[in-house]
Amino acid sequence: MLRLIGAFSLLSLIAMIVIDRSMGSRAEFLNAWSVLERLLGRAPSAGQSLVAARMGAVGELLAVLVANAAIGTVLAAAVRLARKLLG
Repeated sequence: MLRLIGAFSLLSLIAMIVIDRSMGSRAEFLNAWSVLERLLGRAPSAGQSLVAARMGAVGELLAVLVANAAIGTVLAAAVRLARKLLG
């Protein structure tokens, strides 16, 4: 189950980064692309998100990780439930 949660969390993070990259500065609340840029030592091209402005860069990183872990957990639980109901 932990592997499934990890896989879905990673897929969710990748999707969030791709979407935020394509949205640019319009991703105002939480911008995973900006987090990645900060981790790479660059200034985010999209500027600060609302979460970064309120909680700082570390808070934004934690928010992205927690959000994707929650999404991964929900998706893994849905897959497990679907397997149980269908199989």
